Amino acid sequence: MPVYTKTNNTLHNSGFTLLELMITVVILSILAAIAYPSYMGQIQKTRRVDGKSALLEIAMAEEQYYTMKKTYTADFQLLPINSALKNKKSKEGYYALTLAATTTTFKVTAKAAGTQAKDTDCATMTMDQMGVQTSSSTTGCW
Repeated sequence: MPVYTKTNNTLHNSGFTLLELMITVVILSILAAIAYPSYMGQIQKTRRVDGKSALLEIAMAEEQYYTMKKTYTADFQLLPINSALKNKKSKEGYYALTLAATTTTFKVTAKAAGTQAKDTDCATMTMDQMGVQTSSSTTGCW
């Protein structure tokens, strides 16, 4: 409710009108509509690190395994890796992991899962025994 004050025999309104308030709400809504998708995009990019680090850790473990056994393995349990990775999930859980291997090759894949599945730009990232890093994106996730 506006507050009226009397000065020199005139009344002054010191509050906001409904129109002024509605204009402010509209401006804030427009700013939020622009900022929120950008914010979510940055969150998705940040979470990609979870998938990348999982791929790199598994690749290093595969090379370590190959050094000792002269073969690669598709069994997560045989690799010297973090227990979360042995459960075929990245450490933060934003990526599901798969591993394919032959005696002389391996390919590990991280597929976006859970809330990260909305990241269609980098839905999958892969790495092989040669260190070749690929992704589902043409812009590059690595």
